[in-house]
This record gives sequence, C-alpha cells and structure tokens, in this order.
Amino acid sequence: MKKTLYSLVFAFILGTAPSAFAQKSTTNTAQFVTQVEGIKEYKLNNGLQVLFIPDASQSNVVVNITYHVGSKHEGYGEKGMAHLLEHMLFKSTKNLGDIKKMLSDKGGNANGTTWYDRTNYYEIFPYSDENLRWSIEMEADRMLNATILQEDLDKEFSVVRNEFEIGENNPMSVLMERVINAGYVWHNYGNSTIGSREDIERVKAPQLRKFYEKYYQPDNAVLVVAGKFDEKKALEYVNQYFGSIAKPSRVLEEIQTKEPAQDGEKFVEVKRAGDSQAVGIMYHTAPFADKNYAALSVLDEILTSNPSGYLYKSLVDTHKVSSIWSFSPQLRDAGFMFIGAEVSKDKDIKKTREDVRAELNKIASNNYTEADVKRAQASISKQLENLKNNTIGQAVNLTEIIGSGDYRLNFIYRDNVEKVTLADVKRVAEKYFRENNRTVGIFIPTKDEIRVLPNEVSSKEIKNLVTNYKGREVEKEAKAFEASIANLKANYAEGKLNNGLKFGIIDKEIKGEKVTIALNLPVSNEKDLANKQMIGDLTAQLMNAGTKSMTNEQIKDRLDELKSSVYFSFSGQILHVSISTYKKSLDETMKIVNQMITEPIFPETELQKTINENVTYLEGNMNDPQSLAFAEAQRISSNYPKSSLFYTPTYQEMIDAVKKVKRTDLVDFHKNIFGANNGVATVIGINDKAKVKSSLDETFGKWNSKSKYEKAYPVIQNSAKQDKIINIADKENAAAVGIINFKMNRNHPDYPALVIANEMIGSGGFLSARIPMRLREKEGISYGAGSYLNISNDHKNESATWGYYAFLNPTKRKDVEDAVKDEIQKAIKDGFTAEELKTNISSWKTGRATNLGSDGTLIGLSNGYLLNGTSFDDFTTLEQKVERLSLKEVNDVVKKYIDLEKIISVYTGTFKK
Repeated sequence: MKKTLYSLVFAFILGTAPSAFAQKSTTNTAQFVTQVEGIKEYKLNNGLQVLFIPDASQSNVVVNITYHVGSKHEGYGEKGMAHLLEHMLFKSTKNLGDIKKMLSDKGGNANGTTWYDRTNYYEIFPYSDENLRWSIEMEADRMLNATILQEDLDKEFSVVRNEFEIGENNPMSVLMERVINAGYVWHNYGNSTIGSREDIERVKAPQLRKFYEKYYQPDNAVLVVAGKFDEKKALEYVNQYFGSIAKPSRVLEEIQTKEPAQDGEKFVEVKRAGDSQAVGIMYHTAPFADKNYAALSVLDEILTSNPSGYLYKSLVDTHKVSSIWSFSPQLRDAGFMFIGAEVSKDKDIKKTREDVRAELNKIASNNYTEADVKRAQASISKQLENLKNNTIGQAVNLTEIIGSGDYRLNFIYRDNVEKVTLADVKRVAEKYFRENNRTVGIFIPTKDEIRVLPNEVSSKEIKNLVTNYKGREVEKEAKAFEASIANLKANYAEGKLNNGLKFGIIDKEIKGEKVTIALNLPVSNEKDLANKQMIGDLTAQLMNAGTKSMTNEQIKDRLDELKSSVYFSFSGQILHVSISTYKKSLDETMKIVNQMITEPIFPETELQKTINENVTYLEGNMNDPQSLAFAEAQRISSNYPKSSLFYTPTYQEMIDAVKKVKRTDLVDFHKNIFGANNGVATVIGINDKAKVKSSLDETFGKWNSKSKYEKAYPVIQNSAKQDKIINIADKENAAAVGIINFKMNRNHPDYPALVIANEMIGSGGFLSARIPMRLREKEGISYGAGSYLNISNDHKNESATWGYYAFLNPTKRKDVEDAVKDEIQKAIKDGFTAEELKTNISSWKTGRATNLGSDGTLIGLSNGYLLNGTSFDDFTTLEQKVERLSLKEVNDVVKKYIDLEKIISVYTGTFKK
C-alpha cells in the first residue's frame, strides 16, 4: 500500500499573519491532567491543551501548535480562507514584529500547514532555553496579536495562486481533487483545502480578521512541546505567555453538516494536457475515531500492498495498470478512501477503468484469510512503531490526530488495529465497498438499494472514549546525546572487514532501541559502466523482488513482522543500502539482507511491473515544468557522451532505455558489478563493536565486485550564456532554472565565502534571502524561488555548479527573469551589507546545529569520512572560517564566480496560447 501525500495538503510555508484581538489579561497556571505512554497532558483555565513529549536522546526541540480550524470551517465566499490565513500568520505581530525575519535570523526549521479539520505551525531548533522560550512566546503572540494588513494580503494573493497552479500541473492531483469534489454533496471535505481562486482573490483583510478572531483562541488550540527540553521551564513559559490570555466569551458550535448516503455510482472525466493516464476511485468511509477506521486500514493494506495486495495482484501483476496506491486521511467526520492507479499511455484508459471497476466489485466478496489480516497488521504496526520512536516526527504528526478529535485516538487506533479480526475485515468490506458508495461512474437508478450511511462520532463519545484511557507502559528512555562534533568524535568507533568494507559506529541510542545502518558501496569504473546507468538503477530496484529462498511477498511480510525496512538504490557508481530495524530484529533482518544481495533472482514478472512503473513515472515528468526545467538545465550545461555515467539523458531517452532492459542485463550487472569490498557503512543504535563487525561480516563480508573499482570524476564544464524557452501545452504553472559551472571543491579557500554568498542570494533564511524576498515577498510573482550550490567534498573532484530556480505563472516569465537577474547583478555590482552578513552567518550556523541533531546528518558525516577521508573537524573548521569572513571576501567571491554572461537559463511552461 503506497501511502502518498494528498497533493492538497500544503506542507509549505504559507506566509502572513492573523488578526489582532484585544482580550482581558488574566494569569492562570497549567494543571497536570494525565500521562499516556510518554505524553504528558496539561490544561490551562483558558482552555489551551498542552502536551509534553520529552526525549533526552534528541538534541532538538519542536514547538507545534494545532488549531481546530481548516477548510471544513469555511462558508460561502470563504473557500481557501483557512489556508490564506495560514500564509498571513508568517507576516508580523503587534508585539514581536516581523515573524518571518525573526525565524530567518534564528535558523532552524519552521513551517505551517492547512488541512480539512486543522491548521498547524511548528518550529524546530537546537535545544536551548532561549529557543524554547522564544518559540512559545511567538506562538502566543501570533495567537492573539497578529496583524493583517491589506497591502500584505494583496501581495500574498499571487503567491497562493501560484501554489494553486502548481497543483494544477499534476494529472493525478487534478483527478483526485475532482473525484473527491464529485463524491461529496454537502460536506466541506469535498472542497480543496487550497480553496477557490475566485474566493482567495476577493477576500479582504477585515473578513480574514473575523475568521482569525473566531478560531485562533486558546480554547481551540493544542500546544505540543517535544524533544529535548526542560519541562519545568517549558511550563513556566507556557504559563507566562499563554496563561495571560483570557478564555474567549464566544462559543464555537460544532459543525452539524452530515453527508447523506450516496445514492448511485458517480463518474468523473477530466481532460487535461499531460503524458500519463490515471484512474481514481473514492469510497465514503469512517471518521478516525470510529472503530471501523482500523478495520478499513487493515483492509486497505490487504488490497493495495505491494506485492501481496489483492488489487495489486489483479491489476499490477497483470499489467492492466502500472501502479496502485491508496489514501485514507485521518478526519474528524466521516471520511473517505481514495484509490489511485497510474496507467501507461499505450493503454485504453476507458477499458482500464472498467477493468479496475470489475476488480473493485470483488472487494465485498473476496475470500480474505487470517494470514492476510496478520500481514496487514504487521505492516501497519511497523509504521506506527517507527513514527512513535521518532519524537520530532511524532510531535508534528500529532497534528493530524488532534485534528481528528484527540491525541489519544492514535493509541486507540493502534490498539484497534491489533484487535481487528477477519470478521471485521469482511464486515467493512461488505459495508463500504458498494457500487453506490463510490465515485467513478454515472447515475444509475435501481431498486432496493442498501445505502451506506456514514457513522457519526460525537465529541461527547470521543471524550468518553479517551477519558480513562491509560495506554501502555512507558518504554525505557534513550540516553541523551549532545549534537556536537566533539561528542560525535567521543562516541565514534571504526573498523574494517577482511574484504575491505569500512564501518563506523556512532554510540547513540535511538528511541525504542531502533537500529539504523546506511551503506554506500562504490563499484566498478567508467568503462564497465558505460551505457549501463538504467540497468544499474533497475537492478537495485529489484534486489528485494525475490531470492532463491524467499518470494517478494515473503520478504515483505517477514520484514514487516520484524518492523524492519531495507531499501536499495543505485546512481553514478554507488549502490546505496538503507536498513532500519530494531536490536531484537537485527540478526534476522541482516540474514534477509544477505539473501537479497547474494541470491536475487530478478523475476521476469517483477521486472515488467517495474519497467511499467518507471515508464509511467517518466512519461509524467516529460511535460512537467519543474522536472523538465531542472533536467534540461543540467543536460545542456554539460557535454558528455551518451555512454558516460555523467550524461544527463532526456526523459524520452530514459523511457527508451528502460524499455530495452532485459532480465539477463540485471543478472549480469549484479554478478559482475555489485559488491561491498570498496564500501563503507555507518551504524547507529548499537554500540557493540564485535557484534556490529560480526553482523556486517556475515552479511557483506564475502560479497565482492568482479569489476575493478576506479572512481570516475566529472570533467569541469565551461558555461556559455544561453536562454532556452520550452513551451508545454496547457500548464497552469511554469518554472525557471539557471545554472553556471566553475572549478571548486570544499577545500578551496573561496568555499566558505561562496557558501555564505549563496545563503544571502537565495538559499538561506526563512524565505528572506534576496531572490525569494524579491520574487515572493515584494512582488508576489513566485511561490517558490531561491538558489543552490553543488560542491564536492572529494578533493579530487573540482566540478562545481551554482544555480537559481523559480516557480511562476507563465504570464510572469519576463517579470521573473528580470527580477532574478536584477538581484544577481546587484549582488555582483553592489555586494551585500554588513548586517546581511551578520544575520545570515547566525541563521546558517543555527541551521547547521539543527541538522546536526538528525541521524541522517551524523550518518552523512560518518560515511563521508570513511569514503573520502573528510574529517569530522571539517564541519567545525568551516564554521570557524565562516565566522572570520570579511564583507569584502564575500562580495569579491560573488564577482569571481557568478557571471550573468555565463549563466544558462531554462524556462518551461505554457508561454504561447
């Protein structure tokens, strides 16, 4: 079951602040309510619910506030208001001023999202009392004192419209929105969260202020603090800043709209430009608080999981569709299940639709088994366990659970999943999966219909459901780990296997005794890899498709039972292997990995499915403005023969290459190219060096490549100015990408200055660098814009690039081009200011400190050291060099490396109508 993010959940920064609201000040103290499995609940007299999730093993702290308001709460003329208000909340407040600038100056990660039932805002910083205090103060201030200025709103319209247009480019996103819209008659779940373009452009600041004043109040919010923090001080800050806010006098009435039973199958046909085809189906289902939701989740997994799913086998295995996935949002009211299937363009889409409908008609009567149920429960349990043991992710994910009614519903859902029986699965299959409860068809009058009425769960029922829920025993806490290079060095050990594989061990506990292993396995040489990039890619994709001892289905089932995941990917010369497991499951998981790498059988049926899936994906990107712009800029800025592993093919060339791959190609590539003898591995979560060495040796110690390894290096490419416009039919959004090549690696003396220059031009801060500030904040002509820098940490690789990007309305192409190049020219001619330099160095350092708190960064540092000899101290040394930079050094480096006469620019979109 592929859980995709519904494209209308916009997890981007959606700028501009809410309305000011004067209230009587009254201080009250947070009172402890209960503790459920490591989550401590407090409540203020003004109604604010506060949740603490301490985790000493983290180095970061997250503050996440969720308001019970989303697109569901919008009335006529207000479609998109909740989403627009989320944008406005990043502008300013009466007391603190410019929120976005302060977030930019502080660094870290921050965001806001809007969905059907809720809106949330969060900040992730390295833990300090000041970061915690400021985050809580800021969220309290913008709850009460946000300013909504018409001049800011006027600019934000274009940004929101640009975001709307990005979604309109994706065929599946458009289809999904239309199907869900047609599936609902009265309930607002049928409306897109991003809203109506017409409503967005007509709303005025006073109207938005009323919406803000009504919903942005303490009795309608839940504040979550998680990660590493001092609980006593956190309570003091909550009392200080939120405790002074009075409980509002207004009463929020529950929305009473109830979607009637659907009385016939509905059909939607969308005709839009694009290269890939799709089928989408929606069934009305249950609220998250309904016990049926758990049974539906199990059934969902049974139906769409790769490779065991009933629909997967009947539709993907038979090549009727390229892929199938499902999506069941966690909602407060009766929700839905959406099933999507990608279809290659050589198929008859109407015949495929009928093939899909025929298989859907079998769901209610399929002969499901106990084994099906257990397999699905294991898969869902693994997902829930992994999320629970990622405290920062858990804190942000609680947004969805809170929006659905109460944070404890997540534990109750887990308990319910474990209790699901075969009878439950058959019952919900018969109840919900009826023709007259789905949207894909036309109205057909029939007699004696058994109509499906959605279950309703009242707030009182939810309260009764969660009030005495105690949860399970709190697990052992992981020990604290300071996010610093000094601590990393103090807790690091390394070793080497007899076959040459080097490994590093980071002595850091992960919540739940989780273990993460990441391997980078360089292989072969440029000659042996000529014309084989696509073969290598597919070989890696199919390493888990079956072995001599286990089928694809058996591998997935067993890994789910072990709560383990194994992924392979190949690019350039490196095979990447990612293993996620737990201490108690490590041995058996590694035995399965050994089978995958030493005895894969590459089944012909799995190869054909993978080819179909890749072709469909590539067809979808052929005329996607963003994908095409980046790929084309990369392609025309380099000059390699098509056989080279550094060549960037066109999408059509990739499609042609995929279609030519044979099973014998994969067998030969695996036999002669892949191996671990030149590789590196990093392990986090287990500190027994003998155990780690033994496990790695038994798994990878005898897996050696027959092809001699010689690292290939790209040739430095000279840039020559070029502006290329690619017209694509009927696309609502366009893209602009620029690139320039030069000679540099990270040991170069100019590297620190160029890093900070790039921060100030387009990549740093909270959308406050020059390019995004100009395009988004000042002129409102781009939803996303910035710059990027690619420089190798290998001292032998001196091929480097700098570039910019912007996503825009096609009618604004010339405006975007002029604005971007004007900002670049200003940076070259006039340079930056001392204040810019100071601010960006500070936020850049904070961002690095935040990143250092993630296991992914620690793994990257370790594997970089093992693979290229990059010292951990280089991380600190770079910061020291950056701190010593003079303004002249930074201004000079821009003039030296960035030249408008050498930039290659690519513009993709519908520029001719």
